[in-house]
Amino acid sequence: MNLKQLRYFLAVAEEGQMTAAAKRLHVAQPPLSYQIKQLEQELGVTLFNRLPQGVTVTAAGKLLVGYAQQLTQLSATAENKVRALAHGITGTINLGTVSSSAGVIPNPALRKWLQQHADVQLSVTEGNTYELLDDLHKRLLDVAVLRTPFNGQHLVCRYFPAERMAAVLPKQYTQFAHRRQLRLSDLAPLPLIKYRRFNELFHIAFLEAGLTPHYLMTCDDARTAMHWASRQLGVALVPRSLAETYDGGDVLIRSLADHRFETHLALVTTNEALETPLVAGFMAQFEQARPLDNFH
Repeated sequence: MNLKQLRYFLAVAEEGQMTAAAKRLHVAQPPLSYQIKQLEQELGVTLFNRLPQGVTVTAAGKLLVGYAQQLTQLSATAENKVRALAHGITGTINLGTVSSSAGVIPNPALRKWLQQHADVQLSVTEGNTYELLDDLHKRLLDVAVLRTPFNGQHLVCRYFPAERMAAVLPKQYTQFAHRRQLRLSDLAPLPLIKYRRFNELFHIAFLEAGLTPHYLMTCDDARTAMHWASRQLGVALVPRSLAETYDGGDVLIRSLADHRFETHLALVTTNEALETPLVAGFMAQFEQARPLDNFH
């Protein structure tokens, strides 16, 4: 099994047709079919169901897709990093971001740095904190913007200033129009849309307050929570910096009064990645972020 076979396999799996995959890869169909058959023989499994109108991926093929994607991505990353190290501050930074980072990343400092390094490209992967941490440890990412809490052991972390969680309310809740902050007792009766990242935080807070909240929805993307709130369906509970990126005039944004509802974004990398000039330069431009030993 080699990288060429894996790239060919992924192309066929994604296109669903040998002809379309061959066109995408700029190869003739017979060599493509031969490489797929060779791969199946080496693994001792059937990867595709051959049908008159194309192909479908078998159960074994679906399992291989995930591994093939990681292997081909890691190969491309290794190639980019070796070339970047040889030529200095050039190449590609593989950056992971959580959905709730939009209020902090990108920022003016990053924009300025990219303008000064025209040869640098960003390859952005979006996911939740745990997915991105896994990709960092697998060396699939160079840097990630994560949301606390997470295990920062064996990582280089720089934390942005703490921010308060906020409620994004449809304007129909006129009783809160002149309030700057909301209490848990204000929120409990409302149809709440919560970002899954803070499940435990809200569960404990409402439990300790002796309140039973009404949850309309739980979602994995904080932007989805805000979108539903803007459609007048409920009250989104998201980090304040993200709430303030919403420009619509159909919602109210109010901070949560309870001081437990503070959260941080962190710029995170590994010690190995930090040894490359490209990643070191990228990390250095976030001067406002604090190192781990100063974080409380």
